Amino acid sequence: MHTTPGIRVKLLAHIEACRPDTAFYAGTLGLSGAVLTGPEAAYHSLALAWLAPTLAWIASLYGGDYFDRDLDALTKPHRPIPSGRIRARTAKNLMIFFITAGVTLATLVNPLTVILAAFATVSGIAYASRLKGRGLWGNIIRGLPTALTLFYGSMTVRPLPDAELIPLALMFWIHDAGSNLLGALCDRDGDRLGGYHTYPVRRGDSATVRALVGFYVGWTALGLTWPVLFRGNINAVVYYIAMLASVALGSVSLLTVLRAPRPIARSVGLRAHEVVVVERIILGSFLVAAAGRPGLAILVAGPSMVLTVVAQRFMRSRHEPFRPVR
Repeated sequence: MHTTPGIRVKLLAHIEACRPDTAFYAGTLGLSGAVLTGPEAAYHSLALAWLAPTLAWIASLYGGDYFDRDLDALTKPHRPIPSGRIRARTAKNLMIFFITAGVTLATLVNPLTVILAAFATVSGIAYASRLKGRGLWGNIIRGLPTALTLFYGSMTVRPLPDAELIPLALMFWIHDAGSNLLGALCDRDGDRLGGYHTYPVRRGDSATVRALVGFYVGWTALGLTWPVLFRGNINAVVYYIAMLASVALGSVSLLTVLRAPRPIARSVGLRAHEVVVVERIILGSFLVAAAGRPGLAILVAGPSMVLTVVAQRFMRSRHEPFRPVR
């Protein structure tokens, strides 16, 4: 007989759906865009620069679970929707709610941000519903909302985004596309079973790793050259210490899959992705310190890092257990 999940089970399911090991990244990008554009911006503006992207990120997670529910039923029956702990309709409604809340906040801050929100929403839904199984272009489109988040943060303190942030936005776009491709490598066997023609399914592990190398070279080159070419009013020492730390962690993740036997085991891919999840917290928050607000950077990045690492341990056993795909 079917039984309705209890409150505790539902609560844990929603925590799992919100991916607390990834949920803190988007807000740091919005915050970085705001501080880089207005280093003396008021705290209420900075709070909104952090909050709206975080709500949008949570919306994308519920949306991903909703659109992937049939695939997850085949390959990941433990996930919240196929396990029955969250109804598909509930996930869809929460996606709509968080999108609406994020867009409303963004519009109240600066009505022009609705343009960014529209592009981010359309690209996110297009990826989850259509483009995920369309090869490398799907991964690239998935990175677009990340770039737009930096521009949104900039627009919380001025009407139009700072043009000098374009190379940084491109850096975050390339970085997130690579992170998404790494996630697709982890899900290769399940996606193949479900008929999703992702890049790892179409081209195999070696081609996927070569693409990951290309993404890594792209974002590191942009990050290392940006202060020299575009911005001279940041603390270069703080910038490069944190940037090099991100580059080093990114290389650890990349070497993990480069050195792995083929086909690359799911457990190896997940370990590499865990490094990226930690690394991008640094990548998303160090700009705040380099722009002259190190206290704020520590206040945001410190708890985000701790909660991310703790959540990874929680999510390893609940959301990404190492189960073979039959």
